[in-house]
Amino acid sequence: MCGIFGYIGTESFDSDRVLKALNHRGPDSLGQWNAELANQKIQFLHTRLAILDLRPAGKQPMVDPVSGNVVVFNGEIYNFRELRQQLEARGLVFQSESDTEVLLLAYRVWGKQFLERLDGMFAFLLFDKAEQCLLLARDHIGIKPLYYAQTKGGGWIFSSEVRALMESNLVSEEWDKESIHQYLIYGSVQEPRTIRKAIRAFPPAHLAYLDLKQNHRTFPNFTQYWDLHDFSKPRLGGGIETIHHAEVLSRTVELQRVADVPVGLFLSAGIDSTVLGKALAGFEKDSKAQQGTLTAFTFGLQDSSRDESQLAELSARMMGLKHETSILEEATLFSWLSDGFDAMDQPSSDGMNTYLIARSASERGITVVLSGCGADELHGGYPHFRLLNQFWESRKRLEKWNDTLFPWAQRALRLCNNPVLQERLLLFLKQRSLEGLVQEKRRFFIPTQIKSIWPEIPYSDQNTIEQFYDTNEENLTRISIAEIQGYLKNTLLRDSDWATMANHQELRVPYLGKRYMETVMGIPWKMKQASRKVNKPLLTHLLPSENHWIRHRKKTGFELDYTRYIKGPLRDHLHTSFGFLNREHGFQIDPDQIETALQDADIKQVRRYWSLLSLGLYLKRHG
Repeated sequence: MCGIFGYIGTESFDSDRVLKALNHRGPDSLGQWNAELANQKIQFLHTRLAILDLRPAGKQPMVDPVSGNVVVFNGEIYNFRELRQQLEARGLVFQSESDTEVLLLAYRVWGKQFLERLDGMFAFLLFDKAEQCLLLARDHIGIKPLYYAQTKGGGWIFSSEVRALMESNLVSEEWDKESIHQYLIYGSVQEPRTIRKAIRAFPPAHLAYLDLKQNHRTFPNFTQYWDLHDFSKPRLGGGIETIHHAEVLSRTVELQRVADVPVGLFLSAGIDSTVLGKALAGFEKDSKAQQGTLTAFTFGLQDSSRDESQLAELSARMMGLKHETSILEEATLFSWLSDGFDAMDQPSSDGMNTYLIARSASERGITVVLSGCGADELHGGYPHFRLLNQFWESRKRLEKWNDTLFPWAQRALRLCNNPVLQERLLLFLKQRSLEGLVQEKRRFFIPTQIKSIWPEIPYSDQNTIEQFYDTNEENLTRISIAEIQGYLKNTLLRDSDWATMANHQELRVPYLGKRYMETVMGIPWKMKQASRKVNKPLLTHLLPSENHWIRHRKKTGFELDYTRYIKGPLRDHLHTSFGFLNREHGFQIDPDQIETALQDADIKQVRRYWSLLSLGLYLKRHG
């Protein structure tokens, strides 16, 4: 796990300044490489968090001594040992034990087709010396970030973080008002946009070639090398689904536990992390060389009413896993919350939970952690999967009556005494796709609320989801893919990246392994659909027998007491944030009125206030 940066053009910039901005992503070593081309120069920068082969042989930028190709790489190639064996069978000789060298030599042998062989999480820049071109690629689902921008002088820069691109001073500083509007709607900026107008996110599952013999004024076309829709039609049958699923998950966990540094598991009292814990416990028992090197880690707060640490500790003990619990004192919590806002690469309404857990685990010496992130999106673990499916089916049955029923529904909703609820329901009714309903479910502020706090907003309120869904797919498959391409990509994965990397930590997500995702998408929903009694049956089936109580436990999550923090230790932050939004960005928010409203606000409304707090602090810090 690392920080990467690349530049092509004729301008100059302070490389030390950029490396400093990326240092938290890779504190173990810094690296630079540059070359003069016919009409421009190319430069790679790298900060390393050493995970595999801790020796200098694994440093980057890494140069292939035979081809002269150069790579900077962020992430992990989980099947690197298998690929290495294939390359060694062709006579290739390796100088390190790192997955970076496997990636570099795989390109020498297989060209861009080697991407189809990779199972991992990654973003990389690879200079092809013979072809004088730059290859860029990002992993299949967007676990690892990659951003790019055209510079003021017509060059191109690329990096793991938006902030690092800004530190080059080569890019316009203009904020993207439409992205701020998206943030108010969804609690996060939606890719490919970023909070900066000049910067875009490179799309997951895509590659691009930049011909360095030409001066590109526009970015070349992206090529998609993997598509989740290709695996969305059920392919398994004959009762083998459960066995095959268990085998693939076991193999995925086995590959993702490999590291030359301490490995941990974020363990809650829920299904997803417990299933991972069972698989890891089995490998710990079978591998005497690695026995005792894995720690199940649980985080708690002194003031939390939803502390799962005791239940998680019980699960770990039953599975035979080494376990540690960190209970954070209040004074430390408040200090870390402030640090968490500073650590954000882009503003976020979420992610603070992950930051606190990651920081606590990092201080206990855990460098690599596995998480259950992605299981709910793949297995339909959220309650709204079933509800949206039922709503959409009812709507289809009444489709021929839509022209009559919609005006009637609008009139009926006007009788509602809650104008916010009325508007939310109308927004649902106006959606013309199942994917639009999924995004509407994830909404933070409705248009009327946005207009009241930001009167000058010039943009219309429209869904941003990618419109290439297949209406022949099952409803639950469409909901799943919409969640993966929306909330998972733009909120959960982005927050997981900045929150762990700020703490010099690598997060791995087995449920988002490429082969595992392909397998689960091919299993009929009748095998994995949640019921009122059993949630995520394919995973529930894998729970240890002694942990049967988890099967019937209500789904919970680690929750911060946002109300108490905003009214207490973060009160000054609230006034600073809202004052800045009002003064510099045309918002009209009364912080005193918000404080009063907190008295009776439900958790959803409090989270909206929290999102505004985060936005204002970010814009002020990076303005």
